[in-house]
Amino acid sequence: MKIKNTIVILLLTFFSPLIAASQEKGVHGQVKSSKGETIPNITVKLKGTNTLTRTDMDGKFNLNVAAAQNGILIFSGVSWTTQEVAVNGKRQINIVLQESTSELDGVVVIGYGTKLRKDLTGAVASIPPKAIKEMPVVSAEQALQGRLSGVQVIQTNSAPGGAISIRIRGGNSALGGNEPLYVIDGFPVYSNVGTNDGKTQAQNPLASINPNDIASMEVLKDASATAIYGARGANGVVIITTNRGKAGKAKLNFESNFGIQTIRHKIPMLNGKEYMYIANTRAKNLGTSLPYPDASLWTSNNDWQDLIMRDAPFNNYSLSASGGNENNQYNISGNWADQSGIVRNSGFKRGAIRINLDNKINAKLKLSTSITASKTDNQQARTSLDIYGGIVYVGLVAPPIAPIYKEDGSYYKLGNIPTADPAWDNPIALLKGYQYNVGVNRFLGNSNLTYSIIDGLSLSVRVGIDNQDVRTDRYVGRDVIGSPGSASIANSNAVSYLNENILNYATQFGDKHKFDVTTGFTFQEDIGLSVLASSQNFDTDIYGTNNLGAGSVSGSPTSGKSKNTLLSFLGRANYSYDSKYYLTVSARSDGSSRFGFGNKWGFFPSAALAWRLSAEDFLKEVSWVSDFKLRASVGKTGNQEIGNYNSLARLSSIRTIFGADQSSVIGYAMTNMPNSQLKWETTTQYDAGIELSLFNSRLSILVDYYVKHTNDLLANIPVPLSTGFGGLLVNSGSIRNKGFEFSADATVIKKDDFKWDVRANFSKNVGKVHEVALSSGQFFGGNIFSPIDASVNIIKEGYPLSSFYGYVTDGLWDANQATGSIMPNAKAGDQRYKDLNGDGRITADDRMVLGQPDPKMLYGLSSTLAYKNFEFNFLLYGAYGAKVFNANKFSIGDAFARGANQMKEVLDFWTPENLDAKYPRPSNVNPLVSDRFFEDASFLRLRNVQLNYNFPEKTFGINWLSSLSIYVSAQNLLTWTKYSGFDPEVSSTGGSDLRKGIDVGAYPAAKTFSAGLRFGL
Repeated sequence: MKIKNTIVILLLTFFSPLIAASQEKGVHGQVKSSKGETIPNITVKLKGTNTLTRTDMDGKFNLNVAAAQNGILIFSGVSWTTQEVAVNGKRQINIVLQESTSELDGVVVIGYGTKLRKDLTGAVASIPPKAIKEMPVVSAEQALQGRLSGVQVIQTNSAPGGAISIRIRGGNSALGGNEPLYVIDGFPVYSNVGTNDGKTQAQNPLASINPNDIASMEVLKDASATAIYGARGANGVVIITTNRGKAGKAKLNFESNFGIQTIRHKIPMLNGKEYMYIANTRAKNLGTSLPYPDASLWTSNNDWQDLIMRDAPFNNYSLSASGGNENNQYNISGNWADQSGIVRNSGFKRGAIRINLDNKINAKLKLSTSITASKTDNQQARTSLDIYGGIVYVGLVAPPIAPIYKEDGSYYKLGNIPTADPAWDNPIALLKGYQYNVGVNRFLGNSNLTYSIIDGLSLSVRVGIDNQDVRTDRYVGRDVIGSPGSASIANSNAVSYLNENILNYATQFGDKHKFDVTTGFTFQEDIGLSVLASSQNFDTDIYGTNNLGAGSVSGSPTSGKSKNTLLSFLGRANYSYDSKYYLTVSARSDGSSRFGFGNKWGFFPSAALAWRLSAEDFLKEVSWVSDFKLRASVGKTGNQEIGNYNSLARLSSIRTIFGADQSSVIGYAMTNMPNSQLKWETTTQYDAGIELSLFNSRLSILVDYYVKHTNDLLANIPVPLSTGFGGLLVNSGSIRNKGFEFSADATVIKKDDFKWDVRANFSKNVGKVHEVALSSGQFFGGNIFSPIDASVNIIKEGYPLSSFYGYVTDGLWDANQATGSIMPNAKAGDQRYKDLNGDGRITADDRMVLGQPDPKMLYGLSSTLAYKNFEFNFLLYGAYGAKVFNANKFSIGDAFARGANQMKEVLDFWTPENLDAKYPRPSNVNPLVSDRFFEDASFLRLRNVQLNYNFPEKTFGINWLSSLSIYVSAQNLLTWTKYSGFDPEVSSTGGSDLRKGIDVGAYPAAKTFSAGLRFGL
């Protein structure tokens, strides 16, 4: 043993200088910014190898590899310009990195990973956090409007906290879902757009997220980017990443903004005298007695719009703390938002806490955790499609001569007005008597454990839960017409469980070949529970929904449960050669419980190629070309949003009278025809794109052309009445979207004291229905409620989805034409319609397509000007080519057929002395659904304007104050449009794609003025 020890000591003594020499061949140093600040988390990699390290909190690194002495080190990091340094035998290298001004060096979040923008092969658009902060909004999706080409954001309910609808490159489905998939910190979430019946809720998926918490928003548009999400990728994917902590000094940031909202546009309506004048004129035309022989008896002259609406305040507070060391980082934030609605008795409140933690357990094991807990309360005014009950509609049709109260203090009933419809409510009675509150408690959390198996190979295991408890309280008071006092409480719970297991391997062969592959298995299960209780016939309105037992008549309680499961296998491979040629191949196999037995599994592949011409020798020396890339992709994605159990036969309980004693019993009956062959709607998409960056990335241009073809559309085909069912859900039909997208980003001026940036985007989409399941080649989208009682949307082969359909007006009848005409009952001054089929009559066959609800073009322009400490930015957003069916006009623009108050312009009605009038004579002739109700909804809007002042450091001599700024801003300040309603961006039917582009008493859009304060410690 002594001999062995002696030999070991002698060997160590002999070789120790050689060992020390080899260790000294490593490289160490420090990385700083141009301001002299040390930069942590910078990757230092030995070029051509997988050997790398990262800088610590002090910006220091140490690469103990002998090969580094004669190699090249690559320094890279998010938001920093990549730099290569030849070692040339040096042992210490200290460098200064410049902040990246090019998006090419930015890291983009994609499905199950990240990529440098310059290495992308798919169509991915990004919203930087700065753009979100430029618009102080309560919900983050509003920041998407006008920012990205090919992305349409519709506030389907303009009420605070209202649901949104996003269309990426047009709609793909008629009966299925068209909303994108949202991925929030790695957790997939789908927007549940439905009815407020206690079973489904029209929820805004981003309402629980504080916009100030968002670090980036990426929109995946083509199949190369979305195929990794398979059955949920057909409508595009929105990836949201929230702020995470960074190693370094602890930071505290606070922001507060407050403001006032006002109605953007009021509809000019008749005053009391004008209303009675038209009513008397109508009576004369009909040969009946005057309803208002003595106008002095009616002294009220109410502007109901002013009475039901208000200037509404809002305030928003955010506080965040972040920091950590090299092994543990944190970001914790809290938010409180309180937004009143411009319609009285409406508003939205949110309290939210977010915790993001990143922990390096050891050299191989890392844990990332994201948790959001939020509570939202949404008080909604009644704006339902039942327009006799919608407060906005009632406020428009209510006669101005109707008083609010009777002498005894009770509400005046509009039915007492000689020309009013008895079904209309007193607007104030409805406003105060209808209470509708939706409260949502949400917990969204997931943890991702990453284990580095070997150099370049890692395994990530993510587990998460999204739990939403929703309570909906509805009370209709006894002063509301037709209500004996009715209350209901609906409780629902939606919980989603997630498990993802992702294996990633990245390697490099020599200096030119780079390869990475991602593969994995995922599981997600959604479970929904609901219960509804109701009661009516209350003796008092005091209790509201707080004592259902006070109602003498109890409704039958209902409850339900649903579940769906998605199992998936996924894979993606990326290969690049010499940073010139790129290939991406991805595929996902999804198994969904929603589909028939033979079609539960679907396979969704994609492939993409990209060529960076700027890396070729013939362009390397062209100094003004910073980057030039061509890319093309093709792939298939699916749509599983067909609802639960539609492929199965379902039973429903029914109550009936049975037996000799006529007792009430419960029975069961099938509610649908099963279809075991029900399968995915599949979208095949082709995309070709050009990415060009010029003049040291001062100008960036992006152009895309795409074609999307969706097959196996869901369709409800009629079946014989003898079956006992109204229809059968099948896969039949197809839709095609094709379009062009353009965006440009320019730094016009870049000086120390003055900077000017401009961003512009433009997109055009043409969508057409190619095939429907019916032999007629068309079907209608469903009726709108009284007084229209007709369908205005048609799904017709060769035309855009849900096109508008109706009659064509042909001026007004004059005295000579009316007698013996194709409308034999018409009189001079009545509306005339065209006989399109030439059969001498006006029938349903004389209708035609009159336009489309979706815009043909979308565009946006934003700009930021910074001079010293001042910063000014604005956003213009517009749409062209869409129409809106102004259903309000059926009552307020019908020349008094129903006794409703009218728009001021109706005073231009036909008389023998006014033959060129715009409106028909006042009469009792109900109008047809015609082109005069389909209005041009094109618009250009000054969506946001903001002026910000950043105080210089140490302005107030406070060392611990690192930043301070104040700002003023306005949203929807100006809108240029021909639309006569409250707002051209309107959708009373929510996210429906069968009935869309309809304005039926929709919640008006608001114009907002605000001021805010930000500071950091």
